[in-house]
Amino acid sequence: MARTQHTCGGPKFGRLTAGCPRCDELLAGAEPVRFGTRDDDRPKTTQHTHQVVFGRRVAGCPRCAELDAGAEPVRWAPSRREQDERRAQEIRDHFRSPNSPHARGVCGPVCTFGDW
Repeated sequence: MARTQHTCGGPKFGRLTAGCPRCDELLAGAEPVRFGTRDDDRPKTTQHTHQVVFGRRVAGCPRCAELDAGAEPVRWAPSRREQDERRAQEIRDHFRSPNSPHARGVCGPVCTFGDW
């Protein structure tokens, strides 16, 4: 579900600006965005019933039982190693693939791929 965006420079924590579409919605009674909500298709997970200690499972906790049964753990962001591997693969693809921009000569006189 897409939400209307603020055009007044963003939320000002309770101060609403006339003429901003999102502020007008809030003035009309729209529900404010709750911290930690997400609008994507990631599956929602069962909550732990205890204080989480990473790697330790607690008997009787439904989320721990799911994890023991093979459920994927929640991943907030790719690890540094995964980012580095993905970047290395992009570079290999750029230089080795027969249909890559580098092989076709579209890069220009000096290839600057990967210099950012």
